[in-house]
Amino acid sequence: MDYKKFITFIKNDFENSNSKYPSIKFFRSHIILIFIWFWTLEKMYNKENLNIEQLIEDIPRGFGSRPTIFKFINLAIKKKYMLKINDPNDKRKFKLKLTQDCMLEFESWAKGYRGF
Repeated sequence: MDYKKFITFIKNDFENSNSKYPSIKFFRSHIILIFIWFWTLEKMYNKENLNIEQLIEDIPRGFGSRPTIFKFINLAIKKKYMLKINDPNDKRKFKLKLTQDCMLEFESWAKGYRGF
């Protein structure tokens, strides 16, 4: 792999994609958001349930407290990048889902990484 070329690509991606893809910019703005984003994407592409409690358990404790994680989830919901959906089987539980626009931005952005 040409590491210098890859570094240049990554630097350019951060400069250009932040203005082109608002959801990408948002999720890359904090380590907890990056983890929430990747975890949610992985679960969605694997067609697995997206339980908030499982997400909180999966985020390493050193990244943030439970209230901090909830703060970032609620911010993503407020910005309309994520949806919080009541579990039909248990009204006390909620599932997370990225919005369709957020998924489309991710897929468009990810195409730039072909070849790496």
